[in-house]
Amino acid sequence: MKTVAEMSVEELKELIRQVIAEQREYFLDEDGWLVFTSEEAYSRYLAFHPDKMPSELKACFIDENGVKADYSDYELTEEGLRRVEEGRKQIAEGKFVTLEESRRRRMAREGKARKKAV
Repeated sequence: MKTVAEMSVEELKELIRQVIAEQREYFLDEDGWLVFTSEEAYSRYLAFHPDKMPSELKACFIDENGVKADYSDYELTEEGLRRVEEGRKQIAEGKFVTLEESRRRRMAREGKARKKAV
């Protein structure tokens, strides 16, 4: 390990960046999400916004495995409620798709998307 006197200006700048990064509770990622370095900091942030659901805030935290995570909504949003009601109506009308059919359709859509990309 070098002393500060032995470091170049660039090495010193990098050391300072690392120290500051370790002290921050959050940062903005490349997609514009507010990323918290702990679940506790994320939870405190959510507490400051009691009028919003977690899905309405572009925020997440890094869990103990280094994976970005966020909380699910405590209650369904209007869009979620609409989708659930639509599904219930389709089931009542006998218009539903089996899991196997849903998978087949998804695989067909993904196959078409890959062909277009090539």
